[in-house]
Amino acid sequence: MPTHGALTWLIPDAYLAAPADEDPVNKNHESVCVLNSTVDDANVFFDFYFEDREAVEGIAITVPAKRCPHIRLDKPEQIAGFVIPFDVPYGIRLRSDVPIVVQYSRMYASGGQIESLITTMAYPVE
Repeated sequence: MPTHGALTWLIPDAYLAAPADEDPVNKNHESVCVLNSTVDDANVFFDFYFEDREAVEGIAITVPAKRCPHIRLDKPEQIAGFVIPFDVPYGIRLRSDVPIVVQYSRMYASGGQIESLITTMAYPVE
């Protein structure tokens, strides 16, 4: 069976914008989609890098085999309790013990409406 993905992925341009309003459904957020198409659970480590503060490394999550969770970065409970600061540029490195595929998305919303959505594949490190 062919292996898809890489063990390390980079997202250099992440940015969690502060909420524009109190809409609980459509609000500014980021997500990292991790596709684990292997038959083994993936032990994934998030490393966060900032321009003006120390890096936070080794935030561990498990992505079950043959699953594809969308990890919301505005929800600390989905990233082991780590709180990403609003309105601060940062970068992300994901490291896994099995090959995975990573996609990053950012959504801006206000007044109950989605204003923009961007998405890009992360950069795989060979």
